[in-house]
Amino acid sequence: MPAPSPAPDDEPAKPPSPPWREFARSPLVPFALAASAGLLADRYIGVPLGAALIVAAVALVGWFFTRRATPQTALGWLLVCAAALAAAHHHAHRHTFAPDDVSTLAKDAPEVVRVRGTLAEEPDRFRPPRFDPLLTMQREATSTTVLEISEVDGATGWRSASGRVRLSVEGRLDDLHCGDAVQVVGRLSLPEGPANPGERDYRGLLLDKRITADLRVKRSADPVVRIEEGWRASLFGWLAVLRGWGTRALAQALPKDEAGLATALLLGDSTALDREEWDAYVRTGVIHVLAISGQHLVILGAFAWAVLRLCGFRNRHSAWAVALLLLGYALLTGARPSAMRAAVMVCAICGGIVLRRRVILANVLAFAWLVVIALNPTDPFTAGCQLSFLCVFVLLFGAVRWLKPRDLTPIEQLIDETRGPTERAARAALRWAWNLFAVGFILTAVNVPLVLAWQNVASPVAVLIGPPLVVLTGVALIAGFVLLVVSPLGVWAAWPFARVTEACLAGCEWIVHLADRVPGGHVYAPGPPMWWLVGFYVLVAGLVLLDGRRSRQLFVALVVFSTFGAVLGLAPRASDEMRVTFLAVGHGGCVVVEAPDGRVLLYDTGTTAGPDAVRRVVAPYLWSRGVTRIDEVFLSHADLDHFNGVPELFRRFHIAQVTMTPTFPDKNSPGVEAVLAALDRHNVPRGFATAGQRFVAGDVALEVLHPPPGGLEGNENVRSLVLLVRHGAHTVLLTGDLEGEGQARVTARPVPPVDVMLAPHHGAKSANAPRGVAGAPEPGAMAAWARPKLVVSSQRAGTATEHLHRSYRGATVWDTPSAGAVTVRSHRTGLVADAFRSGERQVIER
Repeated sequence: MPAPSPAPDDEPAKPPSPPWREFARSPLVPFALAASAGLLADRYIGVPLGAALIVAAVALVGWFFTRRATPQTALGWLLVCAAALAAAHHHAHRHTFAPDDVSTLAKDAPEVVRVRGTLAEEPDRFRPPRFDPLLTMQREATSTTVLEISEVDGATGWRSASGRVRLSVEGRLDDLHCGDAVQVVGRLSLPEGPANPGERDYRGLLLDKRITADLRVKRSADPVVRIEEGWRASLFGWLAVLRGWGTRALAQALPKDEAGLATALLLGDSTALDREEWDAYVRTGVIHVLAISGQHLVILGAFAWAVLRLCGFRNRHSAWAVALLLLGYALLTGARPSAMRAAVMVCAICGGIVLRRRVILANVLAFAWLVVIALNPTDPFTAGCQLSFLCVFVLLFGAVRWLKPRDLTPIEQLIDETRGPTERAARAALRWAWNLFAVGFILTAVNVPLVLAWQNVASPVAVLIGPPLVVLTGVALIAGFVLLVVSPLGVWAAWPFARVTEACLAGCEWIVHLADRVPGGHVYAPGPPMWWLVGFYVLVAGLVLLDGRRSRQLFVALVVFSTFGAVLGLAPRASDEMRVTFLAVGHGGCVVVEAPDGRVLLYDTGTTAGPDAVRRVVAPYLWSRGVTRIDEVFLSHADLDHFNGVPELFRRFHIAQVTMTPTFPDKNSPGVEAVLAALDRHNVPRGFATAGQRFVAGDVALEVLHPPPGGLEGNENVRSLVLLVRHGAHTVLLTGDLEGEGQARVTARPVPPVDVMLAPHHGAKSANAPRGVAGAPEPGAMAAWARPKLVVSSQRAGTATEHLHRSYRGATVWDTPSAGAVTVRSHRTGLVADAFRSGERQVIER
């Protein structure tokens, strides 16, 4: 038979196969999907450990007996086994602890204990924050780490114990490292769960790290004493010491601001930047250039490969060196999921080079996913892990294909050959820049829903500043890495690389702070609902994996689905009931009034914990309710714990007006000045409220009972703004810190019995004295005057409440540390109150 003749040159090339075929022929992809299903089953349904292990064993037996007769059935059994093992792994990691675990000793209320154990992580050492006029007490340097408990001191002496606690210290643990054995005297408690809707689950986050208790040391690091050095016997101890050496080398070679950035960029130390600097990168959507991720490892790997090849190393030897370098670098910077994903993928590719085997990228991605699950089965439920795998999936299997230049026609090839070297170089540079911005746009568009779900911020400006920042941080990463390598030789050797690193990072700072001020550059918004999020990423996966006409159809479907989600999110909020929510913010106050017509009003927003409460509590609650605009903020008086969250509120929401007492601007206080400056900066109108005024929001009316127009002599508490909120026949009384002469003025004017009342001055005895207790303006004055059915006290944990129950006899008293957020819903059929943390419910009857 004659040999087949070669295809003519003008025969069209065979189109590449769609990416789904690569996934279909990758043997590890089904196992990665099965393991993911097992994780989801245990996370959201709950799979008993024994049941999961039994299913895994049965599936393994099924595979053994069917592996030769019916290979497809045998594969199915193996996939069931993988899912069951993943569920068991997740359950054992998160829910299985020894009988002597430290959590059995911890209670909700902190108790002083003396424990011994080993530092399981290198301490994070936070430098003192900048001066903040909105804090009642300025914060000092702090340290946090994880302590592996070995012994607990009790009534009968030291006894063995186990488990991990989160150790927080008010002070710096500079001379302690991972692996050191220590003795600690501190206050032990169970981690707090969420106290408000939308608030992150701190207890769940710690449980993901197998941490079951909190241990806090206040005012000094002295109660933490090293009893034995142990870091030399720990890999992570050596890595921590090496990281400390690198931090000192960068601090010596670079100015202070750039040294902090370089430490975060090169060594993954987020404590090198303060909260404001870090948040600027989050708001502008470019935090990935600082957080150690696949981008860092790819840049370092490419640089190391180029250097090794220039030095004459063979491919196989270079592959070994690059794999070991990147694996060590991922461990040095904290073994984060995104870094481990990149390190595993690079190691797999390098393994293919060493073994001279073709590498299937889909198989490599699945292998990296399985390794991440094996190391920590809760990592897939973190934002960094999800964004890392999403980006690499879209980049490798979508963006590379979509941006691939088409083949030139013969005429275009002739024209291209006539161009000179300068023109060719310019056109190549333009194509490179276009591809860089196009990749940035694709990844930003794909990431937006997931970032909104995790951080409630969308950053369109990232499309513009992302590419230059990637270039600048890439150069800074390489220059900084060389700086660290040559710094032992002396300052002269590190100087040129230090100047390159400094210039690049200074450029990054300038771009980020400029972009942070661009109007509309970042937008805070509620996260999308889970059903929409799942639908969006199913369509994205189809768009990436499919090709041809089906891909175009999916793109149209994705655009329509996204538009539908945006329109749904912009739909007006309306209801047939009024909601009043007393948020649990500690010693402070924030009451959210949601009118039936969709308008939102706030009464106070502050706490002694500082403005950070807005980020942790107030904003997440409002976003969980779909709120993007606040129609009016009422400030009861000029004490920090009632208004210090206002500037942070301006950053996240559009606020139509702020209303305060007439004497609020007169208080000589840096905090008041900061809030008034923020009002002017954001062009927010201000109003004043005095007794006799009435504010209306649809069916909701707010009557001002205090202060009088002329004001009162005394401290701010006597001038607190008192509002009576009416909806139909139901009333809610908001009192601020009213006490003394102000309370006497208010109670002199009779009112019908109120349904719900905010206890004045956080439930303090001076403002809520029971009958017969000296020191009150009139014994039991507020209780006798208001005659409430439900009293809510916004206070810090551990504050006594017995006097409230005596004073408001006949009423239900809920304090926010125990009850959590209290939501009162007023409907024409009645009034219902719900406590978020305790789960209590009360129908308020008259």
